[in-house]
Amino acid sequence: MYASGLTGTDLNHGLDEFLPITVSDSEFGAAIRRCHDATRFEDVDALPTGEAAKAAHREWKKKLVLWKRKALEMTGCKNLEELYEDARYSSSRRTKDVYAFFNSRLSKSTEFSDISDYFPDYREFIVEQPASDEMLGHAARAALDAGVRNAQRPPKRVMYHVRD
Repeated sequence: MYASGLTGTDLNHGLDEFLPITVSDSEFGAAIRRCHDATRFEDVDALPTGEAAKAAHREWKKKLVLWKRKALEMTGCKNLEELYEDARYSSSRRTKDVYAFFNSRLSKSTEFSDISDYFPDYREFIVEQPASDEMLGHAARAALDAGVRNAQRPPKRVMYHVRD
């Protein structure tokens, strides 16, 4: 099953989509495009601070519980560990020129994190705009396929030996 959505838990706007893994590249790409089209910008200066920020965080945590429940219901999984057992994660960004998809790593049993570009496992998939839904879906699948479970940081020291 594919789940596409904006970062966060946007239950009010219904931006999470759960699609069967058998969905075509075109259908998958269309779902990705819908999520990017629904992006809203926030005024950082208008965000709550102090007690209001704490209250907003509590509300977010409640939404997260509801999102998890929704995800388990839609996937038929009993718990998050089962949901994440074979899971892969990819993130994407859209600019006026390109869609960019990035692979990620499973860093804890139910938590993904970005792979920084200095990791040997880092990959990115660029699709120039305008792009068809099929191209977007294909790039997203490639990024998901490039996901890794235990990405290792590059060594802190590399020694080179040069012989004459």
